[in-house]
Amino acid sequence: MVERTDGQASAQQAGFAGVTRKVLERLPMPGNQELMVVEVTYPPGGVAPLHRHPVAGAVYIVEGVAESAYGGDEPRQYRAGETLQDRADLPHSLFRNCDPERPLRFLTIYVLEPGRSYTLEP
Repeated sequence: MVERTDGQASAQQAGFAGVTRKVLERLPMPGNQELMVVEVTYPPGGVAPLHRHPVAGAVYIVEGVAESAYGGDEPRQYRAGETLQDRADLPHSLFRNCDPERPLRFLTIYVLEPGRSYTLEP
């Protein structure tokens, strides 16, 4: 996976087959941090493997319907125009594209150290 550091958008694979990430913005922040805005597209019916995030992030659903749950929480659906919060250091036990025919597209916004991955194995 290669991300460009010159502020230009880049497309890349992330997590599992068919998922693409496009870095829309990468801004330096104080304390050796970066603000990242990333467009993510899941294929029809795509389901993320169990994972976690090292920091909290905001997710804005651009197109489609996502279903998400952390730990033992009940799954909840999020539609285009809605937001959800990625929770730090908790197992992201479910994240999926609810539509078997159309992609799910969303923006993820987070602040993290340069080069550190936002999606980690449990």
